[in-house]
Amino acid sequence: MQREFLLWLMLLPVSLMQRHKIWQWAVAHQRFSCRLAFLGECSFTLEMRYKLQQWYTHSNWVEQLGLLRFKPYLTILDPSYPQQLKNIAQPPLVLFYNGDLNLIETKTVAIVGSRHIKDATRAILKAWIPELVRQGFTVISGNAAGVDSVTHRLVLGQRGHTIAVVGTGLECCYPKEHRALQNRISEVGLVLSEYLPWVGPKKWHFPERNRIIVGLTQDIFICQAAKKSGTMVTAEIALDENRNIWVIPGDVLDAAYAGSFELVQEGAQILTSVTDFTEVNQRQ
Repeated sequence: MQREFLLWLMLLPVSLMQRHKIWQWAVAHQRFSCRLAFLGECSFTLEMRYKLQQWYTHSNWVEQLGLLRFKPYLTILDPSYPQQLKNIAQPPLVLFYNGDLNLIETKTVAIVGSRHIKDATRAILKAWIPELVRQGFTVISGNAAGVDSVTHRLVLGQRGHTIAVVGTGLECCYPKEHRALQNRISEVGLVLSEYLPWVGPKKWHFPERNRIIVGLTQDIFICQAAKKSGTMVTAEIALDENRNIWVIPGDVLDAAYAGSFELVQEGAQILTSVTDFTEVNQRQ
């Protein structure tokens, strides 16, 4: 009953924070009812109550809930839900997935960076990713343009394991030209999303997605981060969640790396060789 209630929560037209508040109320009161009366009790303002009443009365949520029951999904209540993901601020209540869910239990590292990848960054990833694969790491990224997609493709080219955490529902893809890549990862790796399968990209999805990437691993490689960038948002989440940040350095005169060097100045570990990371990992 609680798993279906969580699916129902994912249908509600509320923000991530609001959904968590409703879930916390339900857990505290042990009330898991997919009914209008429940929404009236646990929603916190008159405006919110009216909005949810309109949704409950006029949307096709019953049909949508029926569709979700047949999708592969993992909930925060399931034994296989990763503990380190559960421990982050506002962990995803439900993750929809395509592919091999066992990969979330493997040794992982995340690689994130600019959508406008430079040749030097590409060359480093091309040189280092084969060693990560050889060492048995599952490599996590976000299937975005630039560093993300290059990372996934290099891992797949080495017949390694990769996880893509995407900022759309699984029936959609952003950018659209990465559809074939996302399909391939679904076949031989794992694609995860907390969004309803039919939902397309929204600008706030991507910082929300970044917290899941951080939550699935203890170690994050930062590649080519400008000062104000999505990569720095991920780094800030990683710092808040006490993750290990490993910075791949670049040209100190190039603004494309300014955020990376800012992280180093704040105490992030700098990588001059992939063995800087793998040797530390072997000792732990």
